[in-house]
Amino acid sequence: MSQNSQNSKTVFGFGLSSHQNALLNHLFPSILAPFLFMLIVATDIGVIFRHYKDGDPIWASLTLFCMFLPAMGSLIITLTDWDYWPEPENGMTSDNSYWLYKKIIGHVFFPVWNVFRHAERIFWSIEAVRSTDETAIEENIAKATEPRLVELYVFLQAYLHSLPQVLLQLHILMRHNSDIAKESKITQAVSILLNLAKVAVTTTFYQRFRAQKLTGSHYPWLKARKQMRSQGFTGKGPDEEVILRSSSSTQRRVIERGSRRTNDDITRLYDIQPAIQAERRRSSDIYLEPEPSPGTVTDTFEETLQTSTTWKRNTLTSRTSTYIARFSSLLGVRSVSSVPDSALYNISRVTYIKGLREDDAAGKLISFLWWFTFLLSRVLAVSVFAYFYPRTCVGLLIAHVLIVIAALAYDVKEDSVKRDKSAFFIFIGLVYIFCIIEFKIRFKKTKFIYAAYFSLMFLENLVMCLMWYCGEIESLENDYWYRYIFYTVIGAHFLTLSSMMFYYILTKPKSVAVRVS
Repeated sequence: MSQNSQNSKTVFGFGLSSHQNALLNHLFPSILAPFLFMLIVATDIGVIFRHYKDGDPIWASLTLFCMFLPAMGSLIITLTDWDYWPEPENGMTSDNSYWLYKKIIGHVFFPVWNVFRHAERIFWSIEAVRSTDETAIEENIAKATEPRLVELYVFLQAYLHSLPQVLLQLHILMRHNSDIAKESKITQAVSILLNLAKVAVTTTFYQRFRAQKLTGSHYPWLKARKQMRSQGFTGKGPDEEVILRSSSSTQRRVIERGSRRTNDDITRLYDIQPAIQAERRRSSDIYLEPEPSPGTVTDTFEETLQTSTTWKRNTLTSRTSTYIARFSSLLGVRSVSSVPDSALYNISRVTYIKGLREDDAAGKLISFLWWFTFLLSRVLAVSVFAYFYPRTCVGLLIAHVLIVIAALAYDVKEDSVKRDKSAFFIFIGLVYIFCIIEFKIRFKKTKFIYAAYFSLMFLENLVMCLMWYCGEIESLENDYWYRYIFYTVIGAHFLTLSSMMFYYILTKPKSVAVRVS
């Protein structure tokens, strides 16, 4: 998973040097991420082999389908979004054809594609660690964290590959335990743990991503065309933006960004002549006009017209400068002449919203332990409950998804839910059966949402476990494993609560105010 270059340079509040930051926040994650990915792929291939050897081609095919599902989803999302294409407005050009060919090949051979990206990150992270110059370190880190489209597959792998794989292998182990060889059981157990670790890592990174995005984080698969539009490639530069900020006091001031223009620049640009103040004249002077100078009538008329035009232009310029000066003095502008012309018509009020900085290395580690134990308890509770009460489990999960989607539609900072987001809400609702991430949406009441979510999840897990433990455990021949699962779920809940408390008390990053025009 791509790390953000804006990540925290502290551990437990202690500052890190640039060299330590490159080592701890970039090189170590760059090495661990491909190691986990290769273990998952190798273990799942081993599970497929064991299923075929045990005479279960259906389970082997479903396992293989889970492996390719995130690559298929990533390819569909990429091809249907014009912001990813190099020249979407020109049809199927040679550049578009070559881009399409590369993306299809990359998604078909996704293990090679992903490992190549990890190798690139490791290379630039090592260069950052080896560098002694601060500028070189920052440049190498920027290259290591540069957005890549493969990161979309990395994100989808957690929720379209790892999570379904865990549920599938747990179902096979519970339903067909007596027909499975010991080697297959061990391989499946290792696959379950590794895929749970993958889901925990991704959830750790995206649990408050939308709030962290306000402080500088970015999507690892950033779209180049969308970034160009967001940076203002519309003929209006950001340096011409003037923001009106309302403070607690009654004063208001204009905040200028970017380059400044002086009066000399404006005068030179528009060829403005200095204003001339006419002398006061007596009323009798009107009837004592001087005689015209010798010349033709046409010359006299052209000279009079030119003099009148110059006088009107100078008068208009003088009055305009006076009005601008009065208007700017009311707003408290520090330098009237430095405000560009277009800035006077581009005034917007500044508002402040709360953002969140990225977790430091210690916070990510504690958050990973929290999510791993929580996911372990959740998948065990759901899988065992589905084994005893399949219809009731399906109804409970459907109700859970509907409740979560309704809560999101009400709480997200959107006035309406667009049609193109309906598929996303269904996807995120299914993800929220097992974990919660602030992805593509931003919560209004974060503390309330998290407290309500985990209270609901703990209550569901407890009710599901108590139902089969009190009603079915005595009738089972191999009740030892189910008792072990019950105690594991209870113990994992305590570890989850302990990790959450430790995270929120010691390692949770503080909120910061972000200015938004």
